[in-house]
Amino acid sequence: MRRTITLVLALTVVTAAAIGIAGCGCSNEDIASPTSQIDIAKDTSVKASMVSIQAGIQSYIATSQAAPPKATKDVIGAFVQPWPQNPWTKTDMTEGTDPGDFTYTPGPGTSFKLVGHLSGGRDYVKQ
Repeated sequence: MRRTITLVLALTVVTAAAIGIAGCGCSNEDIASPTSQIDIAKDTSVKASMVSIQAGIQSYIATSQAAPPKATKDVIGAFVQPWPQNPWTKTDMTEGTDPGDFTYTPGPGTSFKLVGHLSGGRDYVKQ
């Protein structure tokens, strides 16, 4: 008798949970996996790092009246302390195309384009 009651209670809980999930209109795509949550956090870190590097480039421009030839730690590192880390490799961010890397393109005068590379092949552009 006790097993029957336990089984009925378990089925009731499972049924209620299934109805609740179906009733909210959620699909498997709406429920983020832990891996996607980690990628979102790493992408956010890259975006924050892009702001730091952008500020370093702007500080370089303010002192030299021209965009730096490169946006490397050697060139603008004095303006960016500490130098940002690539959240995927745990090393200093560098120019490249992998997630956590960035691409810097100086333009005429003081213009430039800075692109942070995120997960899933997406980019974050700062100008």
